[in-house]
Amino acid sequence: MSPDSIDFSRDVIVIGASAGGVEALFSLMAQLPADIPAAIFIVLHTPNNTPSHLPQILNRVSALPAKIAVDGETIRPGQIYLAPADYHMMVKANQVRVVHGPRENLWRPAIDPLFRSAAVTHGARVIGVILTGMMDDGAAGLLAVKRCGGCAVVQTPADATFPEMPTNALAQVQADYILPLAEMGAMLDRLAREPAGESPAVPEELWLENQIVERMTSHVEQASQLGDQVPVSCPECGGPLWEMKTIGTRRYRCSIGHAYTAQTLVADQTQGIEQALWYALRTLEERSNMLKRMAGDEEGKGRQATAKLFHLRADESQSYAIQLRKLLQEAFITQEANVIP
Repeated sequence: MSPDSIDFSRDVIVIGASAGGVEALFSLMAQLPADIPAAIFIVLHTPNNTPSHLPQILNRVSALPAKIAVDGETIRPGQIYLAPADYHMMVKANQVRVVHGPRENLWRPAIDPLFRSAAVTHGARVIGVILTGMMDDGAAGLLAVKRCGGCAVVQTPADATFPEMPTNALAQVQADYILPLAEMGAMLDRLAREPAGESPAVPEELWLENQIVERMTSHVEQASQLGDQVPVSCPECGGPLWEMKTIGTRRYRCSIGHAYTAQTLVADQTQGIEQALWYALRTLEERSNMLKRMAGDEEGKGRQATAKLFHLRADESQSYAIQLRKLLQEAFITQEANVIP
């Protein structure tokens, strides 16, 4: 099955951004003319339950009206739709969907569900845009756009405040255009006025993934259709993971629907390890303090042998705590060095 795009222009623009994205979107939206014949959908990674001021920010500089998307509303050209906090935004034939589906790549809203839904329903009519950000959310979604006949536009990594997301996208997708932000608005306006052409058939796995997110339900049979089960647990729910048979980077999904690239899966596992180590550090320090108190009690009772034993155990716990704290501090310094562009 393929979306009917004959005689249509590229009238659906999907944009994904993360770290540094507010400034990038501010610049890009200011470049677009009021008569651009396309609807624009934006996912910016935002913390859960945090009210977004992005519509007000964009409305100050853009000739196009910006608003938080509402589930079921009709798509209109010349409108900017923004994903609400803690919800995925998706695109149907002529409607916007806002769903509280499983997290993807540690995020909700995530970029991949938006790009994938647009690709599945609008095919060659879609322009996918990846801007500044960390990690690799959006790379698989941009690949879905390309596989369904759409156009891929990526910010030049050297031009991005955080180049990791554009770099990861370019590692998986043969982009049609790689541009600095200052040149992107004019290009999007030109592309939106060109005929889309005919869309190819939509790959079956993209249809299935799209249904999983939109329906907010999944099960083992659906997950097993996507790939092979692997001996790794989902960090979010603890369930089994399936490695999806997809083009590009390794990707994983559980029976609940949580999805990860290999990079985000490792990042989440690393965070879990770090939390466990900090918990162990706190426990060791508390144990050392308790043992010292107990040693003091024994000394007050004249039981020097027992007090000495408690002191030895306290010193042992403190020694382990010092080693663990040093390990965590070194790991933090390494992470900071990797984050600084």
